[in-house]
Amino acid sequence: MQRIERDREIARMGSSGWATLDSVPRDIADEASRFVSSQNRAWWSDAEELGAEMSAWMEGRRFCEQVELGLLYVPKPAVLDVRTAMPPQTRQEQRSDLLGDVVDARLNEGRDLVPEGANGQLFLTCVGEYGISAGSYEDISSASDVEYTVAGHDVRLPMTRQLWGSRVLQAGTGPLPDTEHNEAWTFTLFVGDELVDGLAASGTILKSHVRFRLGKANRGIGSARVAPAIPIGTVS
Repeated sequence: MQRIERDREIARMGSSGWATLDSVPRDIADEASRFVSSQNRAWWSDAEELGAEMSAWMEGRRFCEQVELGLLYVPKPAVLDVRTAMPPQTRQEQRSDLLGDVVDARLNEGRDLVPEGANGQLFLTCVGEYGISAGSYEDISSASDVEYTVAGHDVRLPMTRQLWGSRVLQAGTGPLPDTEHNEAWTFTLFVGDELVDGLAASGTILKSHVRFRLGKANRGIGSARVAPAIPIGTVS
């Protein structure tokens, strides 16, 4: 069972792409680090409990042993809209072979999960290279609410392009999610976003491009992953 630990999460924010990529607005790193550093013991105890519940929920699901749980910061779109293509300079800072992002022109704006008036939102979710495999977009979206409820939260709702875009950037120059450079190539389904022309949106890093794609909603192969998430703090 994975634990959410204060020192590790503070260090994660300090070494994240928010803090280390020159082309990312510095206010993001300041806000993220300030928030996690200022929380009291009770808050971290609650975070550890949520992490234990999420870890227990994932236990036994396919590829759960590959998942790293942690805190993910999502900035408000007015500061940095991670649902769109990032400047090539940003990707070059992350990995020297990365070229410009590829975004399917049919994609809509996508959901924004940062509350109005907030600077950002913190989530407990998958922060490493992999998520879990739980079937296709259709399989997951049509499942009962009970099956995907953890600590009173439907963990499918934050499975969005916005969280994945933040996850890729927060990884900074470290191992990136869903890339062919990992031991196993994967892609993350955005079950929390609506279908577009009957197709499911997903994110992957393939052939030197961060790609926001559309594909079959019933595609449930092992490479199709999801990142269950729980909102854990709003940064004002």
